[in-house]
Amino acid sequence: MAGSGLSVAVPYLMQEYRKSESAAVQLLTYNFLFLSIGNIFWVPLASKFGKRASLLLSMTLQAGALVWCATATSFSGLLAARCVQGFVGAAGESIVPELAADIFFLHQRASMMSIYVILISGGTAIGPLVNSLMVQYLPSTWRAFMWLCVALAAADIVLIFFLCPESNFQRPEWDATSPNGLDTTEAEKTNGSGEIFFENVIPEAGYTVRQPSLTEMIVPIRVDRNLNFFRAMVAPLHGLIRPAVIWVVLLYGCALSPQIIFIFTMSSLLEAPPYLFSSVAVGLMEVAALIGFLLACYGGGMLSDLINDHIVRRRGYGQARAEDRLLSLIPGMAIGPAGCVLLAFCCQNHLHWAAIAVGFGMVSFGSVYTPNIAITYLAHRHQRDAAQCLVLVNVVKNLVAFLFLYEAVEWVQSQGYLQAYLVMFVLGVATIAGAVPLYFFHRKQYVE
Repeated sequence: MAGSGLSVAVPYLMQEYRKSESAAVQLLTYNFLFLSIGNIFWVPLASKFGKRASLLLSMTLQAGALVWCATATSFSGLLAARCVQGFVGAAGESIVPELAADIFFLHQRASMMSIYVILISGGTAIGPLVNSLMVQYLPSTWRAFMWLCVALAAADIVLIFFLCPESNFQRPEWDATSPNGLDTTEAEKTNGSGEIFFENVIPEAGYTVRQPSLTEMIVPIRVDRNLNFFRAMVAPLHGLIRPAVIWVVLLYGCALSPQIIFIFTMSSLLEAPPYLFSSVAVGLMEVAALIGFLLACYGGGMLSDLINDHIVRRRGYGQARAEDRLLSLIPGMAIGPAGCVLLAFCCQNHLHWAAIAVGFGMVSFGSVYTPNIAITYLAHRHQRDAAQCLVLVNVVKNLVAFLFLYEAVEWVQSQGYLQAYLVMFVLGVATIAGAVPLYFFHRKQYVE
């Protein structure tokens, strides 16, 4: 919310600091860049000192960075504050998916991941919507929005302290038979893989549930003395040789870029003739994005879980393959690319604003639906290394999106919306099509 909220205030920032549009947009793009870089730091920190402690530290630092943003008097000072705010805010993007994978079972995972995705994506829509009201009706304009974000960050610190569990603990290794009657060694030979996980263990084996003491709850730091912090920072790079990781990175980056590009450029499009929108009207366009997010939350979450559960039941023995999750891409995979085509022609030819809103909702749907299914698939496919894979996904997909965003304003101004969004359409179709070889080449290797 704090990261994208300034998008509707770009004209006011240009006037206040006497900067061009491309310079003012740097307040958004560099925030996005440091959001990417921060993932490299926060996930190893969470592994070393605990996820709960890292989230508390991140939110405390973010509150301080937002105070700096609200009180900045120069453009360079505001840009530096925005970079710091992006870096410290990366913890929420990288640690939370890992926490969800830690504490929820396979049949719940897509639904829970979709709640995470819709909240973090919904923030990109709610921020501009709220800020549009503030910049038009409050004398302190965008600074009031920054103070609102400070208050929300302070509330988050309290909520994390009392409600966020610590999920860093050693899970037991069960010596159990597989559902088809084979022991682990025979099952490994049959399936050609050493990665077999059992979520339904034999009745005699059970987890011990222990209530943490008051001291453990008050002092959130849980140090893993066996973990080398710097080695953990470079460990995710091994994921670059895994086809599933490369596919998810490219899919997520190409699905996110069309929606973010429009957020960054819609103020200049809609406030100019023939639309002549006010700041509030520009902000209300985010309602279309919120509708797209809500529909994608159901499609990429609950519907995906239902499809996966149906496939597992039909196969028998309760065997679930990670590649089964890819089949749930089919119902809504074309909506995002189709939205790119609609935005390309509507924005280029200045068609009715309602058509632009529909296209914006469609690309917003695509920015949540396919990435959520892809992340759930990846967390299942490489379950033991899910944390490292998610770090790499968050770092690289943000870098992919940043490369487009860095040149987005000048690209649209020089070449027009038609070329920009048709390129996004081609990339979107190509990355979704990458699921086909993954499904056919890997579907028989991993059984859970």
